[in-house]
Amino acid sequence: MHQDEAPAALPLGGNATMNDVALAAGLSRATVSKYFNGSESLKPATRERIERACRELQYVPDMHAVSLVKGRSNLIGVVLPFISEPFFGKVLQVIERRAAHYGQQVVIQASNNDPAREAAALLTLRAMKVHGIIFTPIDSQTNLPLIRSLQQELRMVFLDSTFDDNCHFVMNDNRQSIALAVNYLLSRGSIPAYLAAPHVANPSRPERLAGYENAMRAAGHAPVVIPDNPAAITWQFEAYAYEQVLAWCAGGGLAQSGATALVCATDRLAIGAAKALRKFGRHPGQDILLAGHDNIDICEYLDPMLTTVHQDIDQIGQAAVDCLQLDDDVLAGSGHFQRRFPGRLVIRESA
Repeated sequence: MHQDEAPAALPLGGNATMNDVALAAGLSRATVSKYFNGSESLKPATRERIERACRELQYVPDMHAVSLVKGRSNLIGVVLPFISEPFFGKVLQVIERRAAHYGQQVVIQASNNDPAREAAALLTLRAMKVHGIIFTPIDSQTNLPLIRSLQQELRMVFLDSTFDDNCHFVMNDNRQSIALAVNYLLSRGSIPAYLAAPHVANPSRPERLAGYENAMRAAGHAPVVIPDNPAAITWQFEAYAYEQVLAWCAGGGLAQSGATALVCATDRLAIGAAKALRKFGRHPGQDILLAGHDNIDICEYLDPMLTTVHQDIDQIGQAAVDCLQLDDDVLAGSGHFQRRFPGRLVIRESA
């Protein structure tokens, strides 16, 4: 090249290669390859150089080619019952950030509480040769044989819901967290009743119920559990809570129980319960105390602002992705990767 000639422009978009990324970043191809293979050994500054070069070149790795070489892609599969559920929306943000830290991308599938769609989602991710799957199963054992088979083929970590303890899982410490709300209301001289979630999540539903009952009995009180509807397999929590609490109040349950407070298994249940209580002249935060669980964003904008329990979504989401990065021999030595994260009470106007 003559002295007055400009260097050749690097290609953009689909024409760029990993060699071009290495050249633009001033690094070896081997180092760039480590980045795309999810290596944790690279320094943050090195990662930033590679990411900046990718942005400038509009470079996206050929995940199919990567999967052919490695037998697995740099994709993480996530299967959830509903994307619109606030907890899932929040934890997805954490999962995507954590996956990017490992040079991985996330593929999201929603089962919409349908066993057939759940099976199709799992099989799709299997065909994509994903690095691993973060999975919240629906409360049905229809797909259990398929799930057990997939657990033998690839890494699967259960998020928030499981069938049993023979698996990798990350979740909230449900007994501990619901007890925080119960003990707080008891400390205020109130007797809290309890509204459980519909039959759509296991083990969070029975664990939170057990947390309530244990806390009440430990304080010398008989539990007051609002009758549920086992046939209502729904994620429409607000409507479900409104109907159950309305029926309970109309049947004399509130008056006969002597309850002066209500703990709901989720914040969305508390929103529906509040409307039902007002129908019977009970105003949350005034003549009845009300607490939820999850600390979704809308809690501090309700009237009254909702007392609740905060789940450590950052820790839960990060741990789910971290589980997928561990070497098989590490897990073989330590057993299943199982993490429960404690909740934190957030006191607001409703209690």
